[in-house]
Amino acid sequence: MAVTFTHNTPILPVADVTATQAYYRDVLGFAVDWRDRDLFGAVSCGDISLFFAKSEDPVHRVTCVLNTVDADAIYDIYVGRGAKIVEPIATQPWGMREFTVEDINGHLLRIGHVDESSANYGAFEHG
Repeated sequence: MAVTFTHNTPILPVADVTATQAYYRDVLGFAVDWRDRDLFGAVSCGDISLFFAKSEDPVHRVTCVLNTVDADAIYDIYVGRGAKIVEPIATQPWGMREFTVEDINGHLLRIGHVDESSANYGAFEHG
């Protein structure tokens, strides 16, 4: 049997689970799925789930890559909601059209879609 995975759910350390879930709901458009007091919780959007774990230690930045069908539309929504955009939307040399937003804990979400019209789309080795 080959090794196969069906999805990935990162656990992000956060200072405040409740405040983080509220930010992801109100600014980033995620649904709050559940919370165990302010110790652990989950949000989701489409097929993406993120877990949050309360951390007393300083939070170290994590970057999550989220693929979508229209990064430009999400970018416009996030700009309108006042999200902290740390890298504006652009087509990258590797053929992705993407941007990066920073959450209230310093974690980064790189959000993008494949730009098949990019001159470099398909130029990188795969496999």
